[in-house]
Amino acid sequence: MDDKPTYLTPEEQDYFERYLLGQMSAREQEGFESQLASHHELNSKFLEFKRMFRVIEEGGLRGKMDSFHQDFENDEKIRQIRPKISKTFYRIAATVAILIGLGGFWYFNAPNSNERLFNTYFMPDPGLPTVMGNTTNYAFYEAMVDYKMGNYDVALQKWEGLLVEGDTNDTLIYFLGMANLAEGNSLKTIAYLEHNLTSNSPAFLNETFYFLGMAYLKSGNFTAAVENLKKSGLPKAQKVLKSLE
Repeated sequence: MDDKPTYLTPEEQDYFERYLLGQMSAREQEGFESQLASHHELNSKFLEFKRMFRVIEEGGLRGKMDSFHQDFENDEKIRQIRPKISKTFYRIAATVAILIGLGGFWYFNAPNSNERLFNTYFMPDPGLPTVMGNTTNYAFYEAMVDYKMGNYDVALQKWEGLLVEGDTNDTLIYFLGMANLAEGNSLKTIAYLEHNLTSNSPAFLNETFYFLGMAYLKSGNFTAAVENLKKSGLPKAQKVLKSLE
């Protein structure tokens, strides 16, 4: 028997996830179920994906994560018990404090028209496929399941824990920004995404400019919103810009 996992393209993973999370229309769901019934290979891929997905979603992965973390703590390289708070964590926290301390008009007195425009066009980033094989990313992808199910506060708590522990990669910081924006925390979103733009090659560059523009729009900073939306290559950024004219 071949024990190798079935290869799934990102498109297939996203398609399967949307079905399992109930994000398909009735017509699309009916068509998908028809495909499963008539295509044995697709059905096999889906069943394997569903099994792995449920392991993550229902918390069955926690035992493996606990074991992994225990092994990590027992490693002779680990010299401290307390988590190390990274410099990136402090820099982002300081940025949020500065934004709040400014007390500028646009941060606390956003025009109603900007708020309405934000609510018209904003849709959260759909997130990443959650069935991944890299064990070192278990905690990140477990939180991604929460994020994709709309449990943004839970995802934030888990991802912020990773940030405090010193995981400061661009993808983590980007999705911290996304979860905050979905929760309505535009100032924290701005701090996270502005930080990512200081990287030599930031992850999701077009998306970062787009959502940074939307965060500034929500906060009422029209000038910064337009500036960032113009830098995004996403078609939806151009659509928002036209509405701002």
